[in-house]
Amino acid sequence: MLLIIYEEAWADEGAPASGATGKPLRADYPTLEELRKAAPALILSHNLHGVDIDPRCAQIAQLALWMRGQRAFKEAGVPRSDRPVIRRANIVIAEPMPGDTKLLDEFAATVRPAFMGSLFKEIVSEMRLAGEMGALLPIERKLSASIQNARVAFSKQAERSENFLPGFEPVKRQGELDLSGIDNFAFFERAEEQIFGALQAYVSDAVNGRGIRRRLFADDAEQGIAFVETMGRKFDVVLMNPPFGAGSLIAKKEFESSYPRTKNDIFAAFVERGVELLLQRGMLGAITSRTGFFLSSFQQWREEILLKDAPPVVFADLGYGVLDSAMVEVAAYCLEKKP
Repeated sequence: MLLIIYEEAWADEGAPASGATGKPLRADYPTLEELRKAAPALILSHNLHGVDIDPRCAQIAQLALWMRGQRAFKEAGVPRSDRPVIRRANIVIAEPMPGDTKLLDEFAATVRPAFMGSLFKEIVSEMRLAGEMGALLPIERKLSASIQNARVAFSKQAERSENFLPGFEPVKRQGELDLSGIDNFAFFERAEEQIFGALQAYVSDAVNGRGIRRRLFADDAEQGIAFVETMGRKFDVVLMNPPFGAGSLIAKKEFESSYPRTKNDIFAAFVERGVELLLQRGMLGAITSRTGFFLSSFQQWREEILLKDAPPVVFADLGYGVLDSAMVEVAAYCLEKKP
């Protein structure tokens, strides 16, 4: 479907500019043959994203997408020698960030402004339950709150400093955020982006035989940052076949505080999370247990998530025999997020 969308956008003279290049597709690819040669890599780079807590599942998904890309090349008549290299897909593994405390402290100390090091440490701390909660971990909420708190603190410090001559500003109070080196509010708009840049600089600066450890640390950290970045996006479509039943005991407290309306079953929480990740008028497709649509314990889920935020557009009551050997009655449905 995305291949067709690309070709339709290329053929439409009134199509909007690409978000990646700022130009219409036809300007980037003058002929349809050039577009067909580039489209599989464009789709994997810009349009498809996925999250899993199991590295093997993520690898299988990446391989499946790569194979689908090769099929698209073959159907478009692109010979192997002319096919662009597809190095990776946007499938990220939800797992805790690197646990090497020494390297973590070393990296955080190199980041400037100092607030960036504190922010990275906070991300590492918040990611401790990523392997248990996966996409349910509301990491972007916590990150956004931290950046907003720093923005407010920066505003207050700026107000205090205005009343003093240069060099006579009050000393930073105990426990106060170190916001030195930040000179305007624009910094907070690109804070996450700067962490990526700092990681790359940290790796390239590896010396004295520490290069391999640094690179491994940075690779693990980059995977975690990619997860944070993915969870901070909004999507046109979210697809899922989520687990059902009780959540992880290890993450029970975090799970219940993050999803008070849907904590009785993990599949309901996944649907709530999926709706949260949608753009307005975005669509969520799911195959889940059918029990949420009639049991009284799911009343809040039905009334506050489905009817209020994203009513069903289509619903199929499928019953048993759908999820291989799983003894569960399922429903397949599509929800549309209200504008």
